[in-house]
Amino acid sequence: MLKNRNIPFGYCMINGKYVLNAAEADAVRKIFTRYISGGSLTKIATEMDVPYNTDKAVWNKNMVSRVLENKKYLGESGYPKIITDWEFEQAAQKKADRTTYRKPARQTVPQENKNIEYIYELTDEIQRTTNEINQMLIAENVDTEKTEALIAECVQLKYTSIKEATI
Repeated sequence: MLKNRNIPFGYCMINGKYVLNAAEADAVRKIFTRYISGGSLTKIATEMDVPYNTDKAVWNKNMVSRVLENKKYLGESGYPKIITDWEFEQAAQKKADRTTYRKPARQTVPQENKNIEYIYELTDEIQRTTNEINQMLIAENVDTEKTEALIAECVQLKYTSIKEATI
């Protein structure tokens, strides 16, 4: 087994060819299955029992994320196939759904025979705060007080950036 990860997790080289490392390939399949089933990156990392490499036995969410993004598991560039195209696409879609910010719908309030639309300007700070809230909510152990405080801060940021637009 190699000491570093020049060869992607799940593979080894024998006689100049990439071949499956059975234990690691099984772990790759489990990562995809658990993630598609709703597991968080952090939770999956804590459940890993196959070391990532000899220097670092403990997994972290970034390692799990790299596995989920690696197209070599589809059988590219001379690597044997470990997962199906469907599994890769499902994991990518789930990851995009979890990390994509969705702009809130505009609220329209009728007033004096005209509609006034109240919108807020999406600042970098609002975006950052919203992303942080989303990450806190999908974490395994949610700190309720900290999350509620951050939500209140985000509401205040949005309130102070409200603009009125007549339609």
